[in-house]
Amino acid sequence: MFFAPVSGIHYREAKLTRGSVWFISFYCLDPLTGRLRRVRIKVNRIRNLRERRRKAENMVAAINQRLAMGWNPLAEAGAATNAVTIYDCLDKFLAVKKKETEPATFRSYDSFVKTFRQYLQVSGFDRHSFIASFERRHAIAFMDMIEQKVRPKTFNNYLSFFRSLFIWMEEKGYCDGNPFDGIDKKPKRLIKKNRRLLTDDEISRLFTYLGEHNREYLAMCLLCYGCFVRPKEIALLRCKDLDIDRQMLHISAEIAKNDNESRRTIPDEIVPVLRGIDLSHPEFFLFGDHENKWDFTPGKTALCSRKIAKYWELVLRPELGFGMDLKFYSLKDTGITNMLSSGVPINLVQRQADHSSVAMTAIYVGDKADANGELKHANILKQVREQ
Repeated sequence: MFFAPVSGIHYREAKLTRGSVWFISFYCLDPLTGRLRRVRIKVNRIRNLRERRRKAENMVAAINQRLAMGWNPLAEAGAATNAVTIYDCLDKFLAVKKKETEPATFRSYDSFVKTFRQYLQVSGFDRHSFIASFERRHAIAFMDMIEQKVRPKTFNNYLSFFRSLFIWMEEKGYCDGNPFDGIDKKPKRLIKKNRRLLTDDEISRLFTYLGEHNREYLAMCLLCYGCFVRPKEIALLRCKDLDIDRQMLHISAEIAKNDNESRRTIPDEIVPVLRGIDLSHPEFFLFGDHENKWDFTPGKTALCSRKIAKYWELVLRPELGFGMDLKFYSLKDTGITNMLSSGVPINLVQRQADHSSVAMTAIYVGDKADANGELKHANILKQVREQ
């Protein structure tokens, strides 16, 4: 006997949605979950809007006719890819990204996925759970859990990652739709840097302590403070990148955060400390990773940038009494601010800081900006007085 599917129970009829993207959507039973799942077909290729609408309406009619006769695209070829388990999807994603991304980026991906796996396990998703069984309600519950544990900025990082993860899964045909779409990021007003500038006294105590206990770490601090080099770039510098005689530092495109090659001027006050570094092996990393975890002398193995932050947190913070609002990156903020305050032209500071615009550098002027003398005494009401 022929089985006649019922609209609203076994499927929902197709309809055309017009906007920036035109698409036809309909629902049919997913054989893996037993629930109705949406299928979308984009119809943006035809430029002429009248012709596009005519063809789209014909497609809607044809799809509805087929659905009424029992057609289910999810039970056909597409079902094979959707039969992948959610854990297999995560394994495949990490395997691909391990080849495509840098180690530091991959560690972040791996950390996000590890947290996700823990949520799946406590939420009843076993090794046999299909990717299609993870729905929007699960995504919302997961992000609610994350919200309770992290700050707003980290929450947004999690959300961005999982949106990207499911976009990748969609592209590979492992799922249909992104369960993280529609979840709002935390507003910018909640994402304020928990970081302040160092005072002159704090800078003096910091540099004095490091001069006595760890001159290589002092060199890192000075490169961040005076040359505005980012921690991840510091960790990948090689001895050959440092030209002390010309007082130049080369940041190659391969290690730069923005993929742009740059050259930084080394201020006179930093030179004596940098001369104390052994540069006899040009290909060595300027700050190496050694068995003694706080040994930062040049070496064959690159330093992990996280180790720079750990020394600050585990050694300097307790030794110097620094609060949580002082971080290694505070050195860059302080250096830029002090250089601008000392009268160095903003365009030169912009170049040294590798900022994309003067406007970005101007942010560091802030409340320390002094009124300009020429502007204060400008004779702008002369014509008014003469009337």
